[in-house]
Amino acid sequence: MGSEIRIGVIGCARILNAHLRGYKILAEEAPGDLFRITALCARKSEDAHRFLKRGAGPGPRPAPVESPGDPLNAPHSYVSDLHPGEDVEVFTDYREMLKSGSVDAVLILTGHDNHHSIAIDAMTAGKHVAVEKPMAITVKAAQLMCDVAEETGKVLSVHENVYFNPATHASAWAVQKGMIGEVQMVYRGVIGFSSHRPDLVAARTPWRQTRLGAGGGVSIDLGVHLFNGIRTICGPVKSVQALWRVLEPVRVMMDDDDQDVVERVENQVDDAFFANFEFDSGAIGHTAVARSARGTRIGVPGGTNVFGSKGALSNGQIHLDGATPEEVDTRFANDAAAADLERVKPFGISDPFALENLDWLQAIANGRKPRMTGQEGVIDLGLSYAILESGVSGRAVTLKEMLSGEADQYQKEINDHYGL
Repeated sequence: MGSEIRIGVIGCARILNAHLRGYKILAEEAPGDLFRITALCARKSEDAHRFLKRGAGPGPRPAPVESPGDPLNAPHSYVSDLHPGEDVEVFTDYREMLKSGSVDAVLILTGHDNHHSIAIDAMTAGKHVAVEKPMAITVKAAQLMCDVAEETGKVLSVHENVYFNPATHASAWAVQKGMIGEVQMVYRGVIGFSSHRPDLVAARTPWRQTRLGAGGGVSIDLGVHLFNGIRTICGPVKSVQALWRVLEPVRVMMDDDDQDVVERVENQVDDAFFANFEFDSGAIGHTAVARSARGTRIGVPGGTNVFGSKGALSNGQIHLDGATPEEVDTRFANDAAAADLERVKPFGISDPFALENLDWLQAIANGRKPRMTGQEGVIDLGLSYAILESGVSGRAVTLKEMLSGEADQYQKEINDHYGL
């Protein structure tokens, strides 16, 4: 492999815009020729051509707009913005891409159900892999991906943008430095999204409403974000006890103008959960999320609120008794060691999608493990599935039980379907 890593993208939907934006930042800010996107793969060739060349191909899909800042709402981008005038191959079968000899590594942006099969095929074919969160359709599928990465020696990275958000590591640094004392409690949540109705198909993707397509609902789609941020800032989580519900059994797809219902979809997955959790340290926490909420929307102020024996972190600020709140980012920028600053914002880059792809590329180039390894992705997924397993079993479920497979009552149907 030369210095330039040839990337094939498998799955051409809305999240690709956020990655292309990140790659453009890398091309402009990171030194050297790290990468080139040489191939796109989608089951329908028009979906790949939608991202191929500015001024050509089908137009952009409408954005979901459930949450305005969601990466799914990133402006539409094109590979030609990165590599003007260069040919990019288009495939409708990822296996043909793997055989083509035109890629060294693949970025998997497909639905949850085939992350594991594509990743395993790619690593077996000698390709390095990055996969969008959540890592896989079940914990067992994710663990199988890790086994194959170990066997083949290929880099397996989980693209978790919360982990690569510099604000997450600034807060983690403040906790590690003892600025708020010993962590005692964590609290966060949001009930209802910002869309105009509570029964929309999530992100305009009907597969997200099926158990065999998505695994779970908000517990999985958002749970991995929540637990990754919480444990990165505060340390390992030991157990989860939760209740979850399907509040909207039928969800709707709207037309492109968001005016009329064009499809009704059975919803098989949770759209609300309330979860208590315990850290290895003995600290406790609570998080609640609901995609379905009629009448009004409420959110816990402050984002991830971390309460310690000397103070708290909330809304990006350090709060100490009797003191004026300080911005965590400012304190981190002023007081952290140069090595910490460079690790969190290499080359001054702050975009999480740019940073997760940079880390993956550097791991490939330097023969090291990525920061978000497959094992880390398994833990995030295990804690998220613990919400569902706890709700089914009616008791607290430990991470140890999730990783051993002892708690798999909810996942069993999915594992059986995929032969896991």
